[in-house]
Amino acid sequence: MKGRAFRQPGHLIRFWKWVTAGLLASGALTAGTIESAGFRMSFDDSGVSGLAEQSDFYQAEVVPSPGRPYHAPLATEIFYQSGGGDWKTVPIRVGKPLFEAGIKSVVYQSADGEPLLVKETYRLVGNAMEWTMDLTAREDLRVGDLSVTVPAAPPRGEAPKQIFEHGFISHPFISGDASFVYYTRASGAAPHLLFSTLPGTPLEYFEKHDGALKMFVHSARSGAMETAGTWRQAHTDLSLKAGENRRYGFRFEFAADHDGIRELLFKNGLFDIRVVPGMTLPRDLSAKFSLRTRAKLEAIEAEYPDQTTLRYLGESLPDHHLYEVSFRKLGENMLTIRHGEGRRTRLEFFSCEPMETLIKKRARFLVEKTLIRDPTKWWNGAFGPYDMKAGVTRTIDDPDIFRNRMIYALTCDDPGLCKAPYVAAKNVHWPDQQEIEALEYHLEHFVWGKLQRTDDEIPYPYGVYGTPHWHAARDEAARRKRAETETDPQIKADLKKMRVFRSYDYPHLIMLYFHLYQIAKTHPEMSKYLDAAGYLERAWGTARAFFMYPYELYPSYYETYKWGLYNELLVLDLIEVLEHEGFADRAQWLRAEWEKKVKYFVYDDEYPLRSEYAFDRTAFESSHAFAKYGATRDMAADKHLWWDWKQKKWYSHPLVRREDSRAFMDRQIAGNLAVRGWVNPAYYRLGSDPGVSYMAAMGGWSVLDYGLNFAGDPYGWLQLGYASYLSSWCLMNSGDAESGYGAWFPGKGNDGAAGWQFESSRTGKAWMASEAPEHSLVPRGPWRYDGEIDLGFGGALRMAQTLVTDDPLFGWTAYGGQLSEQDGILRVIPRDGLGKRFNMVRRDPRSPTQFLRFKLQLSRDGFSKDAPIEAAKDMSRFRFTIDTRGAGGFPGDLMLDLPYGATFTVTLNGRELSMEPSGNWDHPWRVSLPIEAGELEIKKVSP
Repeated sequence: MKGRAFRQPGHLIRFWKWVTAGLLASGALTAGTIESAGFRMSFDDSGVSGLAEQSDFYQAEVVPSPGRPYHAPLATEIFYQSGGGDWKTVPIRVGKPLFEAGIKSVVYQSADGEPLLVKETYRLVGNAMEWTMDLTAREDLRVGDLSVTVPAAPPRGEAPKQIFEHGFISHPFISGDASFVYYTRASGAAPHLLFSTLPGTPLEYFEKHDGALKMFVHSARSGAMETAGTWRQAHTDLSLKAGENRRYGFRFEFAADHDGIRELLFKNGLFDIRVVPGMTLPRDLSAKFSLRTRAKLEAIEAEYPDQTTLRYLGESLPDHHLYEVSFRKLGENMLTIRHGEGRRTRLEFFSCEPMETLIKKRARFLVEKTLIRDPTKWWNGAFGPYDMKAGVTRTIDDPDIFRNRMIYALTCDDPGLCKAPYVAAKNVHWPDQQEIEALEYHLEHFVWGKLQRTDDEIPYPYGVYGTPHWHAARDEAARRKRAETETDPQIKADLKKMRVFRSYDYPHLIMLYFHLYQIAKTHPEMSKYLDAAGYLERAWGTARAFFMYPYELYPSYYETYKWGLYNELLVLDLIEVLEHEGFADRAQWLRAEWEKKVKYFVYDDEYPLRSEYAFDRTAFESSHAFAKYGATRDMAADKHLWWDWKQKKWYSHPLVRREDSRAFMDRQIAGNLAVRGWVNPAYYRLGSDPGVSYMAAMGGWSVLDYGLNFAGDPYGWLQLGYASYLSSWCLMNSGDAESGYGAWFPGKGNDGAAGWQFESSRTGKAWMASEAPEHSLVPRGPWRYDGEIDLGFGGALRMAQTLVTDDPLFGWTAYGGQLSEQDGILRVIPRDGLGKRFNMVRRDPRSPTQFLRFKLQLSRDGFSKDAPIEAAKDMSRFRFTIDTRGAGGFPGDLMLDLPYGATFTVTLNGRELSMEPSGNWDHPWRVSLPIEAGELEIKKVSP
């Protein structure tokens, strides 16, 4: 799976050099630069930095040299003790660095007379740089810490070129002898830098310091000093007798793409590892993983052997060793690979409850534990943040860390508004009267006429109040009084504006209303507050306000057309429904606004990969939706499409082509890949964004959709996309009585709770505690508060599916299903959590470079839980059993995308049903289904 650079091959590559500050001859130097054909490094008295690839178009340095932003050298820190005394550190860079003529290396060493002599060598070897440390003991001693720090330039600041061209994101795999870190540019453009261990150099522990990784070969001292948090690997030390020595080392190499990183790992005797369907694994599914390596495999040991089933499946391809594993113990499960000369590498999985259980349990938990029902409070009807450690839902009466500026998290903004849309999305698929009633209570008592202005409140009907919360924002008198005494003209002007300009708030309510429309449409007997027409009217009014008010009230900041926002892709579904329901004028108006954003992202901004912040992982769901829209339909050219008040310019697009959107799709998916763990196999890395947050699944939808619909070679994208779907469910605290009802904060009261995001180091800092710094330290694992995670769970429901493919490495594979084969027919029992989507991708046997795709979605009912979906490998026939969901209601639809361009028939219980064009790109065919359980068959009849 190859990432795409922003510049296409064939452009002139600018080469550049730094002139050394001293003579390149044997002896002491103050500073200099050493180069090979593909690698450049700089050095001075402080150490080595300036790591760069010679041919990098952007002339970026992953580790910046002196004079560049974020400069710091590579660093080694060693603590030792002798005779049981105090810990001492070794000052290594004493005197001038030594340049060794003809060898292209720089040497630093400790002073003579130290009990521990350390010699550091940085040497260019071909297109790589090797960094070795030779330790020699002059007396018996114990090394308690040996750590190295690689201070890569982060994607910080406000300048897009600095962020996306010169900022890098680290992707660590700190897990024993085959540890590594790779660094990707924030834009995803090549090259990537791989930092890997040399033989005999394991990494066992890491700390984060100002964004840099401090990685430990030995950590006995630091591990003992840290009393908070937990760690899954041993903190080791090194004992040396007088005269003994030990060498450790690392290698830096550049790769053109992620496949190149895998090749380097394999070449260097480490592991290229792939896992399907992911490393957060529901316990009703098994996983397969491949170890591609030159290392001698001795054994794989399970942490809980009595509760783990592990099978060796042989070699599917040369050097690819396949295994199948399943876990019965919920929570963290480690597999230890033993591979020659006493070496160990660890794979960390997380076993969770079945996806359907998690999806349903989360919705019920939110309704029962976090919905506030207290008519004496103005926040009655809000969904509050849940504190797993204290076992309570926080409110304004009991805010804990959510005070002062952070009070918004209690009632509004993304943390406060994401829970109800998730519950609504779940009820589209699994309707539950109690949960629907809770949503309507939320609307009646907290949203309509409070958080959101009603349709007859003038001005700004349907406006949504932002921070700090609606109760303060609706106090017009207080706001005017503050404006009278304010001296800052900008603040004074802002205070005069009604606070309904925050773009981010609107899509959450659009999603809520739209899903309630869907529920009321198919299950009208379960909807009491409004009918389907009423919910559709609210969704339309909110969407219209979304595009109008932020731009009208605050165009200099809330640049709605320029930012990708959570959940806004629901606008496309709303447009389609408005057209279907006969509101062509409303649909046309929304489509025109949507296309302004599409064109801006495709044509008007070189780096539109941001959202609320200059560098923000939240944008990749929207950016893919924009790219997909432009790549799959024609848009008209335009002149003076819209006026940018901030830039004082019109945006015009005299030539608009589908291929431009398709090219942008590749650019934005490269940026998505840059923030997503792919090569590093740990459950809190694979498929997820750094920190396993709500953004894992939201951007993960883009990856899975790209693989399903657009990728020239889909297999790697499908692997990564499905791992993204599963990844953030490790944040749920969920289990049975045997497991204590959750791996993170046990107890029945927390069964169904979830964390905001994940801390992978032993301890870390949480930004959510900005107003309560005494609570900012968080231990390894999920944060104690749920916050925005339901944004991610809602995004996950958009990608939940059972997917079958003929993976060239793993063979016929079912993602989200239990697969078997009988008489040449694939039989899949869906276990994806929804049981409403079935997709199949395989190589076209008639043309090996082409792929056949079959896509199916049920709008109302679902697949039988226990009856398999039967699929012919050639995609000529599909058969499955439908179960109805919910009593009564209106019929639903079967949506289809069929392979071959052939004619298919659809029958239900032997009765043929008619197909009609849907106008939907993903599913061009619609079949109206009666409310009827039974066997449905889709069969190719010609040609």
